[in-house]
Amino acid sequence: MYRFARFAPASTTAMLLALLATSPAFAQTMTPDEAWRQLERIADQLDLSITSTGQSATADAMIATGVRIFPEDDPNTVVVSMDSLRVAGADGQVSLTPSSTFDVAVAVSRNETRHVQITHDGRISGMLDSQNAALNLSFPALRALLLPNVNAKGTPSGGPELDMTFGALEVTASAANEGSAALNLDAGQVTYDLTYPDPSGAAGAMISQDGSMTGLHLAFTGTEMDLLSDDDGMLAAAFAGGFNARLEMSAEGSRQTSTQMLEGMPLNMVTEGSSSSIQISAVDGRVDITGDAGPLSVSGSYGPIRGGATLGGMDMAFGLPLVVTPEGQEVRYRVSFRDLVPAPELLAMVGASQFAGDAVTLTVDLGAQARLLQELGEDFFEADAPPVDLSGASLNELRVAVGDSVLTGSGAVELIGGLMAQIGRPMPEANGDFSFDLVGGERLLTRLQSMGIIPQDQLFFVRMMLNGLSRPVGDDHLQSEVAIRPGGVVTVNGAPIPF
Repeated sequence: MYRFARFAPASTTAMLLALLATSPAFAQTMTPDEAWRQLERIADQLDLSITSTGQSATADAMIATGVRIFPEDDPNTVVVSMDSLRVAGADGQVSLTPSSTFDVAVAVSRNETRHVQITHDGRISGMLDSQNAALNLSFPALRALLLPNVNAKGTPSGGPELDMTFGALEVTASAANEGSAALNLDAGQVTYDLTYPDPSGAAGAMISQDGSMTGLHLAFTGTEMDLLSDDDGMLAAAFAGGFNARLEMSAEGSRQTSTQMLEGMPLNMVTEGSSSSIQISAVDGRVDITGDAGPLSVSGSYGPIRGGATLGGMDMAFGLPLVVTPEGQEVRYRVSFRDLVPAPELLAMVGASQFAGDAVTLTVDLGAQARLLQELGEDFFEADAPPVDLSGASLNELRVAVGDSVLTGSGAVELIGGLMAQIGRPMPEANGDFSFDLVGGERLLTRLQSMGIIPQDQLFFVRMMLNGLSRPVGDDHLQSEVAIRPGGVVTVNGAPIPF
């Protein structure tokens, strides 16, 4: 039995692998009846039952009718039912063609079952031997319709509704007995129509969403997957044993609309986006997540109020160590929203019409050198001493822009001896430098004061603070050089703090 199979014996993937369990040699040499019996035996090894009301054989295939597939230990958890199933051997693989419509029943509670109706015009093929498994799904069109909730008495009981379609869907999956796995999914287009109860809990309130994605791509690879478990210290042992995993997801474009009632008035939103992607990797004892998205637009209305905004793009990055190491590792946090432009009518609502057309950018990129002092687990935050040691931190990039007013900054600081060495000291022993530039600050202050955000009688104190913490280096251009030295000494442009 495959080591990966024990994690989800009742999963859809395991069920499909059971259906494809006849080896290529058997598929080419067994009679249709023998192939069906072999299929039943292999399914039994995976703790699955396959039943049918009848079978008939053709020259090159076996066709079963009234097919049901379910886990033996809990037959009602997941049940796949189809009118017919055609099994044939071709090109060294087993080809499986379910009836054009079949049902997947999932017990969501003791008294409630959800049914998903699958309609398709494709086929499944694959192979399974003592060392490797492969699965291929090819569906020019596939539709998954979540039917209304049904309680134990067969009475509809409401709940979420989903209608999802895939165009040009291609899926390939593989797994090996030594613990590796891979999955690739590509779909030319995905559409969905979703209705679900409002999370606010308002009686009878529902939220409706529909949308589409083009060029959907998902890829996953992993090695030594069988080393994962719920045991304490599992991650360290898994990485030491060669575990790694990578997940990538991207789309060429997307569009979504949503509608709901909020305090008696309709709230409608439309979101349109261009290309986007996200990557997640767990490699060498750490996790890293990166993502980016192109231009995005949002528009909507709330009763008589209308508004919207456009975003030029965004990106993010996050990373940290997952296991104890002798050396420090990089910790990363980055988020960047570029060229956000609210619609003029939205700015007019808050009295900010003078900012119409101005783009807002916010970028924060932080880093650190850190190492875990104890393995992740339930008691990670319960120790008397900090579970993480920090040797330094950095401001890789700071950028805040409103129109032509821009604040930028960068720098780094070293904690001498690390974070643990600072415990008990009145002032931290640190050494570092930071630089900040503000261009157009006076113009921004004047605009904010005209809006009443900064009262006239307080504008003097704001300017005094800016002049105390910076020096002019050009027309409406201020600069601050911050130095941090051992002994708790902090200077700004050479002047110590406090002044």
